[in-house]
Amino acid sequence: MDIKTLLNNLHEEVSCSVCMNTFADPKTLPCLHVFCLHCLNGILRTSGRHDIIACPECRKEIHVPRSGNLEDLPTNFRINSLLDVLAIKECNATEVRCGNCEESSSQSFYCFQCCAFWCEANCISLHNGIKANKEHRALALKDFKDQDFENVLKRPVFCRSRGHEGKELEFFCKDCCVAICHSCVATTHDGHAKMLLKEAADDRKLLAKSAIEKQKKTVLKKRREIARLDSDCAKIQEHVASVKKSVQQFVDSMMAVIEAQKQETFDDLDNRAAESIHRLKIQRSEIENQVKITETGIEATEAILQRNISAEIIQSNKIREVTFQGQVESAYPPIGNRSIADFGFVRNQRLFDHVWTDRIGFVKVLPTSPTESSASGEGISEPTVGLEANIMLTTRNAKGEQCYEERDYVTVEIKNQDGHDCATETRVQDNKDGSYKIGYFAKETGKYGVSVKVNGEHIRNSPFAAEVKPRQYRPVLSFGKHGAAKEDFTYPWGVAVNKRDEIVITDSCNNRVQVFSSDGTYLRSFGSRGDKEGEFDSPIGVAIGNENGIIFIADTANHRIQLFSGQGEFLSKFGGEGNLDHQLSCPYGISIGSDGNCIVADTENKKIKLFSRNGQFLRSIGSEGSLSAPIHCIQYKEYLIASDFTEHCIKVFDKAGHFLYKFGKYGTGDGEFNRPYHLSINKAEHLMVCDADNNRIQVFEVNGKFLGKFGSEGEKIGQFIGPSSLAVLSDGRIVLTDFHNHRVQIFE
Repeated sequence: MDIKTLLNNLHEEVSCSVCMNTFADPKTLPCLHVFCLHCLNGILRTSGRHDIIACPECRKEIHVPRSGNLEDLPTNFRINSLLDVLAIKECNATEVRCGNCEESSSQSFYCFQCCAFWCEANCISLHNGIKANKEHRALALKDFKDQDFENVLKRPVFCRSRGHEGKELEFFCKDCCVAICHSCVATTHDGHAKMLLKEAADDRKLLAKSAIEKQKKTVLKKRREIARLDSDCAKIQEHVASVKKSVQQFVDSMMAVIEAQKQETFDDLDNRAAESIHRLKIQRSEIENQVKITETGIEATEAILQRNISAEIIQSNKIREVTFQGQVESAYPPIGNRSIADFGFVRNQRLFDHVWTDRIGFVKVLPTSPTESSASGEGISEPTVGLEANIMLTTRNAKGEQCYEERDYVTVEIKNQDGHDCATETRVQDNKDGSYKIGYFAKETGKYGVSVKVNGEHIRNSPFAAEVKPRQYRPVLSFGKHGAAKEDFTYPWGVAVNKRDEIVITDSCNNRVQVFSSDGTYLRSFGSRGDKEGEFDSPIGVAIGNENGIIFIADTANHRIQLFSGQGEFLSKFGGEGNLDHQLSCPYGISIGSDGNCIVADTENKKIKLFSRNGQFLRSIGSEGSLSAPIHCIQYKEYLIASDFTEHCIKVFDKAGHFLYKFGKYGTGDGEFNRPYHLSINKAEHLMVCDADNNRIQVFEVNGKFLGKFGSEGEKIGQFIGPSSLAVLSDGRIVLTDFHNHRVQIFE
């Protein structure tokens, strides 16, 4: 990158990806990613581990230096140089601090040999007056050119050992694998194998170039694999388009046949209508002739009557009577006594039913025979205690003919391996497609014998095996990404749900609480970094009062619990750092008991403490040493269930705090844990455990019997990196904080 481009993008180069601010004491991790020292300390503090820190960028686990102090991580010299360049570039707006008197001023100088700033007031004169500095070049910040900025970036690196400040690193200690100055050679590293720093760097360059070439080949190979996968995806899409075209052609042909038959029916209808209308017109003509004859007779008779000649009236009377008599007898019958339309449309109900119940075709056809059935477990389909399996009973033969009728009586017998009936409920549903869906609840997972009878007779190949599987969880929503803007997260930890199904998240490294609707829509947030009321330092746990909706926040690094209204207004606080009953030391998890009291995992004091809703200490659990590092504790009926972080297990106490039993141990198998975090009870009254470092959720009965699990390590939807906390919505969906993926996921 040339100097002009670098200067234009300087803010991006010196911004920490965690806090989004300018680097403060930049430290380089072994994976070569750089972060502020205070950001790394915050991540280590909230991770719950003291010897490992996960890189926020690549998630690689890094061992903390032996001293236990992240300050001993290597300082990034280039970032420090860029920070000086930024200070020089923006001196008029921000001013720079003098390296001698520590006063800030925009009228300052930079010495390329001292690699330090000198204020114009007194210090630069003092600097220039020293004989040893005669050859030094000090330049006013306002006079800097592009080449001068480049020289700042090329400045030498000085030793950080106490008393050696200002001495350039010139040698490399082979024994300690660190760069050292001339003074270090004769003191700390006396007797060690050493070589010139430049020679050591040249050797490292050769090794790095060799590794780079190897990795380039690996990347090339993987890119070819990606190209192959892209090609396969394109082929699948082309094939799908081709199949869709075939389906469309088939449907168009069917539509054309139906349209032709419709037109044929219309034509038949028009022909029949024309015949009927023609017949009616003939009838009309005949009636018109009769009307004319009658009207003529009426006119003639009226004329005779008007003339009023007696002889004429007598003479014509007999003729008129005969005329009218004949006309009446020959008149056409009234139209109202006849059917106007003697035709109608009769639906082909059989064809309609066939089209309605049968699909136009199938993507994949599964062959069947007239007297064979199959069954398989499909997992839970509704939130209920127990396990459900579904059997599909084929009732059509290979020709598609119906084998069994709806009126046939279908029964199912479900037995375990010992031959005992193990179904607690059986339901048979006709699917209207030639099959029966048979659902039943079993008491436990495993394989069962299923016998099917039709009208009291066993069908062939019955009984057959059905496998009942654990409840399955499917991801339906994910929201949030890494950042500090609203709706973004930086290591979200705790989650709780109120009566309105609003989701409350503790955004631990952004030192705030965010609230979302159940569909992931951002609603509001509150809190900022600090130790005053309403401020946080690494908020972890969150719980919501059952009746009043008050939000309880475990303000971990401030060693206290803070209470807020549902809208985020500060109400009160309790706790404070210490080991007395009412004090706390790094409280992590928090929950609300059935009596409304607050249950706090006082992690570093190795206790579970119960407080009233007003913050008054009630009692503690774990005083006998039964807890090593409690992270979370919840109440279920008469039990208190706690996760013990360092012992990798779940411990169960009675309501009085007496230890009852524990389950789980360190490992990756079913029922084993690697740092269990927060707990929750789902709608089926099963215990869900965030098995954080195994990147999964495990589900148990409260007695510790393993029921199932979901999730795996990764960044895709449905995968996790360090799941921390979970809660249950009113409809049974599960809300989960995906700590290292900086997001929230919802499962059903």
